[in-house]
Amino acid sequence: MGRISENLNKSRSIINEFLHIGYAKWDDLIARLENFETKNLNELEDEQLWTFLLRCGYAASGADGVQLLSELLTGEKVSRKSDRKIWFEVLPIPPRENEGNTHLDLAIGDISLRDRTCSGIELSCTENPWVCFCEMKWNADISTTVSYDVTRNQLIRVIENAICFQSRQNQYADAIYVTMVSPAIFDPGSRKSRLYQYKFEEYSCNASMILSDIQDCALCENKSFPGWKYPADLVQRISCLKLNWISFEQLFENLLPSVLKDDLSCFWNKYRKKG
Repeated sequence: MGRISENLNKSRSIINEFLHIGYAKWDDLIARLENFETKNLNELEDEQLWTFLLRCGYAASGADGVQLLSELLTGEKVSRKSDRKIWFEVLPIPPRENEGNTHLDLAIGDISLRDRTCSGIELSCTENPWVCFCEMKWNADISTTVSYDVTRNQLIRVIENAICFQSRQNQYADAIYVTMVSPAIFDPGSRKSRLYQYKFEEYSCNASMILSDIQDCALCENKSFPGWKYPADLVQRISCLKLNWISFEQLFENLLPSVLKDDLSCFWNKYRKKG
């Protein structure tokens, strides 16, 4: 197995055709991988690097890789577009005035850049749009440190961003997916040790809890973006939502053939979480 950092750089032009990197920096990510590869460690515990490696693996397979990833993350056969990308570390418009941007680990679907920024995204204005926002966790739990509202958790923030996600013409997605990705040992249906396992189960079993957790927060519509509108009917938007969970293991095991697959599979088997 060659160094994965070197192989990623060699394949960069292929990867970047189907992967958009937002506020993260390619060179910084590669440097961190190089630093890891020079050390004699048993496990890579960097959640962002694992997410980056996965996205590169699927992007290296082109449109087929993007489509397969879309279906794995949503759990459904979603519409296909040959120019669809994988969006890594991007920022939708935050729905609340007092809350900063939610940094999405990954997004996929009918998504476009907004206002020529490298990380700001909006819904593409198209027929029957869909979108999937992902929260990736390795060893860490979801955050509960929201300065203006101590009752707000990271998963509900991602959900609210997804149901509010819109085009500049105020079109909302017809289908919304929010997907948790974690090591298999943190399956929400297994023995629970993480807050997101409880919240995911709670939200999946009772959509009214999603509405309750959104409305219990001090809602203050974001007016910093002219033309952006908070949804008038949250119940209708929540009805378009599907929650999904998938493991890092499943995603690495389903990589399609590409210039990176063999090296990524070897790297995964050598440095993945063994517990």
